[in-house]
Amino acid sequence: MDDRDEERRRIAEHIEWQKQGAWVVFWGVYTRRFWAFACWPVIPEGGVIVDAPEPDPLYALMRYREREHDFLRWRYGRD
Repeated sequence: MDDRDEERRRIAEHIEWQKQGAWVVFWGVYTRRFWAFACWPVIPEGGVIVDAPEPDPLYALMRYREREHDFLRWRYGRD
């Protein structure tokens, strides 16, 4: 792992921290992509996994999947 990989790993840790346990996020050294796995109390069949080469698209995909599966309504109780 080089310095850039270490930086990306720290970014993945920060994203996971920001999502407060709703996602497991890591940097794939081999794939050169960020990966996020939903770890919600009720996960849709087949799971929810997203990946992206950069943090911003990863956030966008995570938010999209959260809305798609009504995770935010469940988590925050909003209609």
